[in-house]
Amino acid sequence: MLVRSGGRRRGAHSVPASNDSGSGNGRLAGGELDTAWTACEDHDHNPETGAPCGDSFLDCFHCGSCLVTRTHLPRLLSLLDSLGALRQQMNEIDWWKRYGPAWLAIRRDILTKFTPAEVDKVRQHPLPDALLDLVEAPWEQP
Repeated sequence: MLVRSGGRRRGAHSVPASNDSGSGNGRLAGGELDTAWTACEDHDHNPETGAPCGDSFLDCFHCGSCLVTRTHLPRLLSLLDSLGALRQQMNEIDWWKRYGPAWLAIRRDILTKFTPAEVDKVRQHPLPDALLDLVEAPWEQP
């Protein structure tokens, strides 16, 4: 299953996978489109600007080019866990400004497209590093 994210610009929906390695779905299945936590349909053309994308990986969850498959679930669950831990350490207002929109998009727009059994199956295995350092200084200045 493929979930197309992008809460404000596109609704999530399922698209059948393809084994054609030259197609977008084949490149997606091969991991060629992967970013930190999801995949990007076209990072060379931001849907809002047409220019190469330089947005935060946290902004991907609100972009019409964001794609999510089952293979992304471990990284997404790890991110959710890390964002939850950060929420306990930060001022609530600052956390919501910085991380809340991504957390909400994952919880409402993405995880709801997967069955509880799919999510539980992933949670039975160790989760990978959340890669939060990719969205923090010095890599990114909010």
